Amino acid sequence: MKKRHGEITSAVLCFAMGIQVFMASIMFGGLETKLIYYPVDKNIKNIWIDLDQNIQDTYFFSRDGVKLNGWYVKAKENKPTIIYCHGQGENISLWQDVIKLLNDNGYGVFLLEYRGHGRSCGKPFESGLYMDLESAIKYLKVYEKVNEEDIILWGRSLGGAIVADVASRNSYRAVILESTFTNIREEALHLTSTGILENKLNFWKWISGLFVKLMPMTQKFETEKKIHKIKSPLLIGHSINDVTVPVEMSYRLKALNASAKLFISEKGCHHNSEWFFPEVINFLESLESGTKQGQDAVSLPLSSKHA
Repeated sequence: MKKRHGEITSAVLCFAMGIQVFMASIMFGGLETKLIYYPVDKNIKNIWIDLDQNIQDTYFFSRDGVKLNGWYVKAKENKPTIIYCHGQGENISLWQDVIKLLNDNGYGVFLLEYRGHGRSCGKPFESGLYMDLESAIKYLKVYEKVNEEDIILWGRSLGGAIVADVASRNSYRAVILESTFTNIREEALHLTSTGILENKLNFWKWISGLFVKLMPMTQKFETEKKIHKIKSPLLIGHSINDVTVPVEMSYRLKALNASAKLFISEKGCHHNSEWFFPEVINFLESLESGTKQGQDAVSLPLSSKHA
């Protein structure tokens, strides 16, 4: 009987060790990176927007020596500069309408291209992306003589998680989070349940959810654990039609930062931002006029559909 019990114990231990070896091979074999940074659009589009000044196609280095690209348009006198952090799988040339919006209203704008995206060198990983944003801030301060109190951070989707991390450790003129998720595992579980992730990575449907639940992840992008530390004026925006990042996540983020202004739109979706533009300009103008934020926020109620 004891021999039988020992055999069962050994089998269980071997199975457990096998699972750990399998998960480790997934993590260190690059599948975690593939899970988070699925194919990046490297197709840089020509500049099509009409501005009253040229876009500076700028190259600079991140703190660990990675060569990065960015597009920069200077602010008009006494206007702040917005650093825009795009979402995963994108590049800066896809968001020229953001440059147009901000430049037409006198604001400076710096579109950051993370490592491994667009014309930037290197490979993406969580702490590296945080370094890229910090390096963009330093570039503006040192080379463009932009004061830190005149810098606003705007991140959409994955870019929102990057902005939330950096903004949780320093104060800026303001912070804008657009269509941002709570953490990368919850976002991956959502994409799995809707089938989006399976289509991207060719998972078998029956194993994809289990894979995401059990996979040990070194890259976490835990926005919900950082957002309460953001002391800068904060605007959170989301579309109720967003199927990529569910609107519930923005409601949860707002609940973790009572001073944040939450804007929920009945228009738009995850892959465009025009629905958010008027609210962004209203928010930026309110900073200049000193209008109270936070508790005066106007948003749609959380209906049972989004509970």
